[in-house]
Amino acid sequence: MEEKLIGMVRDVCASDVEITRDTNLTFDLGLKSIDLLELVTDVEDEFGIEVTDEAVENIHTVGELIDYIKSQS
Repeated sequence: MEEKLIGMVRDVCASDVEITRDTNLTFDLGLKSIDLLELVTDVEDEFGIEVTDEAVENIHTVGELIDYIKSQS
């Protein structure tokens, strides 16, 4: 699941930066609001979960997103 998510993040950000659990979605990858919306939509579709607005506000790193997905599965 982690590798799949990292691939999804890589697709959205189109960056050559190494992506780890500690990678910050906005600061390290430069994702804007529209990019985050696309990523959240992809995550919801791929993993069959709902990512609430509150969760989006509290998710800053790839690791936090992974942990959220695991908690919803």
